[in-house]
Amino acid sequence: MAVTVRHATRADAEAIAGFAVALFELHARWDPRRFTQIATLEGATRFYGDRAEAGSVLISEVDGEIAGFAYFEYAATLYAELATRALWLHDIYVAEKYRGRGAGKELLTEVAEEARRLGAEKVLLTVAVRNDEGRRVFERMGFETTMHEMMLVVD
Repeated sequence: MAVTVRHATRADAEAIAGFAVALFELHARWDPRRFTQIATLEGATRFYGDRAEAGSVLISEVDGEIAGFAYFEYAATLYAELATRALWLHDIYVAEKYRGRGAGKELLTEVAEEARRLGAEKVLLTVAVRNDEGRRVFERMGFETTMHEMMLVVD
């Protein structure tokens, strides 16, 4: 089993969009008060296709089949996050059948390399409270908790 990571192209956008919609649905199941399933396959294909062309989407492949993706953006200053020289990892997803086979680890390793290449000092991400599996993966890769998001429902 060979795991490779590469920059996505617009041709990969539909496969990435399928993963993204699954990721969004997973979040909405975990906490429907916090997360809203707003994505459609068509809209996500357009969104991630644009980001792929900008060079901010990576995909992992296992034996030539797309196994997952990571979408990130670099910012010299993130005022809302009180951070500078940060790469924000917005989304990362690995198809269930490829989990535990290195596809996620290789994606995160390459995200860190992209951060270095872009001049970032750190990689930031958020993880859903109910995403125990993801949190364990991030911690094994060296991520540490620095913030806790909180929510007040006002309706």
